[in-house]
Amino acid sequence: MLMEELPPEAALDGPPRNADHLLQRTLGTVREERHQAVRRRGRITALTSTFVVAGVLAGGVWLGQGMGVGGPTLQGTSPAGAHLAVRVTDTEGGLRLVATVDGVQDGEACWLVVHTKDGRTFTAGSWRAHEGEVTLAGSAMVRAGDVAGVSVVDHHRQPLVTAS
Repeated sequence: MLMEELPPEAALDGPPRNADHLLQRTLGTVREERHQAVRRRGRITALTSTFVVAGVLAGGVWLGQGMGVGGPTLQGTSPAGAHLAVRVTDTEGGLRLVATVDGVQDGEACWLVVHTKDGRTFTAGSWRAHEGEVTLAGSAMVRAGDVAGVSVVDHHRQPLVTAS
């Protein structure tokens, strides 16, 4: 009954003559293929990492050119001790501002307002003040040469600090 369940190969007299060599060749092939796969994965990882780092560096340079170099920096200080510094940069569609504000009362609702030489005003951004320095970006549909000043105003539209 037991012999009926065994496959016919089990009835052979011992292993084939070259079984040891076949096993060694098979194990060698498996080891080599695994080694090649590990090396291939390492190369792909290195190449991907290189492209990611290059992309991050290129993006940083691109953003740095847009943010750091540009038009004039307007500065102002209020009697209450609030400070405002604004970098003004001309763009195709108008004006880009990067403002740094410090010394505004915590929790105050603030608007960044651009004043033109001909008396118009444009709201370029808004935020709720918190303790410490705040840096924000804004934009307005006006040319940098037309800017007379930039103010931070409260919810009653009263200026808290003006830079010109």
